[in-house]
Amino acid sequence: MKVNINSEILNTALGYISDVLPSKPTMAICGGIFLEGKDNNLTLVSTDLENTIKVNLECEVKEKGQCVIPGKQFISLLKQFKNKDIKIEKRDKYISVVEESSQYSFIEMETEEFPKIPKFSPDINFKIKSLTLKEGFKKIIFCIDPEEPRHQFRGGLFDIKGNLINLVGTDTRRLSLFSILFETPFKNNVRVLLSYNFIKKMINLLDEQDVEVLIGKNNISFQINSTIKIDENKKTLVNILFVSQLLSGAEEFPDYEKVIPDIKKTKICQINTDEILSSLKRISLFTTERNNKVKLSFKKDSLVLSTTGEIGEAQEKINISYNNEETDISFPPDFLIDFLQVIEKENFVFSFTSSSKPVLMKPHEDSNFLYVCMPLKTE
Repeated sequence: MKVNINSEILNTALGYISDVLPSKPTMAICGGIFLEGKDNNLTLVSTDLENTIKVNLECEVKEKGQCVIPGKQFISLLKQFKNKDIKIEKRDKYISVVEESSQYSFIEMETEEFPKIPKFSPDINFKIKSLTLKEGFKKIIFCIDPEEPRHQFRGGLFDIKGNLINLVGTDTRRLSLFSILFETPFKNNVRVLLSYNFIKKMINLLDEQDVEVLIGKNNISFQINSTIKIDENKKTLVNILFVSQLLSGAEEFPDYEKVIPDIKKTKICQINTDEILSSLKRISLFTTERNNKVKLSFKKDSLVLSTTGEIGEAQEKINISYNNEETDISFPPDFLIDFLQVIEKENFVFSFTSSSKPVLMKPHEDSNFLYVCMPLKTE
């Protein structure tokens, strides 16, 4: 194999690859990156056995071939080259990286041992805007606990029904739902569970391009066509394929729609996002692991936030539009902060029925994103 490529283009491609490259591989070969050069294309593959990413980009291939190179060291070396022309060449059991008068040689890893990219027959496939999907993943990931003992709660639900895709995350104490509406209904209803790590990696990977989604019985894949551009004279087309194993437990995922309060039967107020977020961040400094609670006291046209614990007490008052009976509701501060940091709206809707029933929060009443949170007991 003999390949010529610009270091910045290769570094960008390796940035995608590094998201999946395991830091402590269960198999030594998974610590390597598979390279294949042919037909003026370079293919790079990384896998942790659960997630696999393949990046294909245009470059000059002088001689076709394939190899597996030590991943971390290869990535670290390439980062040292800034906008340089690089030659990668395999000879015997060595892979050389050459830049002008410098040459570095890695001992080749066993190519035959590198895991194959999972192949599957999709039950459903469609295209979707990457930024829409990225927004949805960002709005549910904070509700997912990958260490949860019950397997159905370790990932995010990808629920396709009718002309909707519902993305759902829950740790049983709170729930986040992001809905994506399509003009035409899907042929089949599909309900699968995506791993926390996969969702996290997709948030980093998705950009402005459309993404093609394929879902099978045990796997899901996302494919993106994009362009790596260094300057007007240095750019290349790139195709990214990300395949992940689906988690078991989608069938046991709870009926999330049943836990969403009917907003028409609740007391509703609008609160300024930045104002309450700033207050919560300050008041949370006075909470501890033992006393991880902030009380929200709703009064006529005002909201008082307070906490009292072993290190002291704090209280802040903000103005809101509210004209119902006085009510106290308590939450762990992070349960509110996590939501407020992803809504990106000036105001949000806070609706409730009592201090002990689930609370519904939304950026605005007709939003495609909502958050349900169970309060703590108020003393």
